[in-house]
Amino acid sequence: MPDFEVRGVTDDDDRARAHDLMAKTFGPNYFAVRQQLDNVLAQYPGFQREHTRVAIRKGELAGALRITTDTIRIGEARLKMGGFGWVAVDDAFRKQGVASLLIEDALSYMRNHNYHVSMLFGVVDFYHRFGFTTMLADYATSVDVFEAERAEHSPYRVRAGKPGDIRAIHKLHNQDEGAITCSIVRSTAHITNRWERWKPVQVITDEKGKVRAYFLPRVHKNELLIDELGIAGPDASGALLHACAQLAIEHHAPKIHFAAPPSHPFSKFLLRFESKHEMWIKRNRDGMMATVNLGETLESMIPEWESQLSQSVLVQERMEVTLLVEKKPFRIRANRGAIDVAPQSGENKVSLSGGEFVQLLSGCRYLDEVLATRRRILTQQGRAFLEVLFPKRTPFVWPLDHF
Repeated sequence: MPDFEVRGVTDDDDRARAHDLMAKTFGPNYFAVRQQLDNVLAQYPGFQREHTRVAIRKGELAGALRITTDTIRIGEARLKMGGFGWVAVDDAFRKQGVASLLIEDALSYMRNHNYHVSMLFGVVDFYHRFGFTTMLADYATSVDVFEAERAEHSPYRVRAGKPGDIRAIHKLHNQDEGAITCSIVRSTAHITNRWERWKPVQVITDEKGKVRAYFLPRVHKNELLIDELGIAGPDASGALLHACAQLAIEHHAPKIHFAAPPSHPFSKFLLRFESKHEMWIKRNRDGMMATVNLGETLESMIPEWESQLSQSVLVQERMEVTLLVEKKPFRIRANRGAIDVAPQSGENKVSLSGGEFVQLLSGCRYLDEVLATRRRILTQQGRAFLEVLFPKRTPFVWPLDHF
């Protein structure tokens, strides 16, 4: 549609018009949303003015979206991720392909600025046409308050969190993230920037006043929801569970729901108690991801793949596999623990869709299940190498990091 100009905002007036449209779209509290866009999100780590993209026709603003730049972790690998958010189209321009133009422009911007992958939490049955696939789930572990109150614990104190606790909270968060893939790599600025959302945080300290755990509570429909938590170690788990039980009793909440994924150390601790563990997958909507630059993504995975290989019986082997992702070949070769990637064909070929590649990369699908329906020419050694490269994992993004 040549009559639309799609670009990044260039001045304060451009940005104000985009924020006005987003605030009207994502109300109902226009002024609160506008303040968030103007102040909080404008100071988000890594954000630049041109990350707000707009579609203009004959001087009129037709639509806008915002790119969030973050780093995600997959084991030892770090990938530059561009998040889609605040996609808004003016009512006068609906059903004219404006949202599609904005998304295609944003993906092009990401390719030109060395992003590896893109992620979003969006509307149903729309983004899959741009290569996005479902790979993130939501989790909740529910514990009866009287069951939680039984938790053994060392002496502790609970108090309201304060900005001076941000470094301790950040340290605990990073310590617990090792087994979670695709989570956002936070700096302290991520917490500082969103302190308004963090204000309900409670910290648990030991007898010496050292922060040993934290949790972010809210009460919803007479139940206590813990949207995020962090622990210093197994000894802090009992104190956190007991503290949540006391807060639930105070609010007359019979149940406590923890949003942590099953690979989180606290979720494993809860297996000792009578509890209900749930998982939700929202197909073609929330928690979708796509590769932006396949070759660079594969190169960035080398540190993690070498780490996985070092723990495998195959570490001294010479072997290779060829991934044909959307018919584009990439050879991954191992030589006694060292891995290299090249955009060419080699041995042990496996054909994958872009969505299947993302799901294997994030670990949300089992390799055997994917291979059962794909064309492949694999030796036993080649299959074993793929199992090293793509283990089953738990991809997860904490609710506070959604965009």
